[in-house]
Amino acid sequence: MPIYRLLAGGYEECFSWEKTFVFWPGCHGVGISGGSSGRTPVGSALIDEEASNGHRLAQYHNILGIGAHPDDVEIGCGGSLVAAKRGGASIHAVSLSRCDEEMPAIRKGQREEEFFAASAIIGAKAHTFDVPDREFPEHRREIMLLLENLQEQLRPDLVFFPSLDDPHQDHDTVAHAVVRTFRRKETLLQYEILRHGSHSFTPTLFVDITATLDTKLRALGEYKSQLESRAYFDEDSFRSLARTRGAQSGCEYAEGFMVQMLYL
Repeated sequence: MPIYRLLAGGYEECFSWEKTFVFWPGCHGVGISGGSSGRTPVGSALIDEEASNGHRLAQYHNILGIGAHPDDVEIGCGGSLVAAKRGGASIHAVSLSRCDEEMPAIRKGQREEEFFAASAIIGAKAHTFDVPDREFPEHRREIMLLLENLQEQLRPDLVFFPSLDDPHQDHDTVAHAVVRTFRRKETLLQYEILRHGSHSFTPTLFVDITATLDTKLRALGEYKSQLESRAYFDEDSFRSLARTRGAQSGCEYAEGFMVQMLYL
C-alpha cells in the first residue's frame, strides 16, 4: 500500500509501506477514524510542510496540544506546532499538572516556568492546571471538566494528545478524556512520548519537521530539570527519533502520529 504526500492540489505517491492510512484527496469535511477505534487502517499520509504555503496544517486555524505534564507537548508535537504557527495558526499548549510534587521545596514552580519558556519558543499560549502528578486516574472527572472548558473557550479544530496505548497512568487518563470530550469535528492526533510506549507506537500520519526541528530542540532545552535527571531526555534522543520517523516517511526529520479522527 503506497504512502502519499499531501500537497496543495492533491497527492503524490512516495513509496510503499503496508498497514497504514491513505488520506485521499476530496475528503473535505469528512471524518476518517483510525488508531484505537477498531477500524482497519488502509494507508499512511505525510503532511509536507513545503507544500501549500507550508503544509496541510495550514487548513487548521486553532490548534491545541494537550499534555499531562510540562514537556509532553513539546516532545510529542513541538515541531508540528512550530510549523503550524509559521503557517498562521493560533497555537495553545496545555499542561494539566505543574508537577510541583516531584520537585524539592526550593524549586517549586520550576517545571511550570520551564513550560512557559518552552511554549514561548514554539509560539504557543501556555495553559497550566493543578492536577496532582501521578494521580490522574483519581481525578478523571476534574480532568474532563478542564478539557470541556478548554473546548468551549478555545474552539480548536485540531487537537494533539497522548497515545491511547501509553502505559503511563497520567498520559492514559488524559488520552481517554480527550477522546470522550472532543467530538465536534475536531481532528484528533495521538502523539508519542519517547520514554513511555515508543516501542509500541506505530504512526499512521507523519508531519515533516525538517525546517522546525531545531526550534523544537531549543524549546526542549528549556527543561533543565529534566535534562539533569532523565537519561532519555537529551537532544540526541529527540533528534534520533525524528530521524527515524523521517526515514519511515520519506523526509529528513518527521513527527509521527496515530489518527483518532481526521477532518480534511
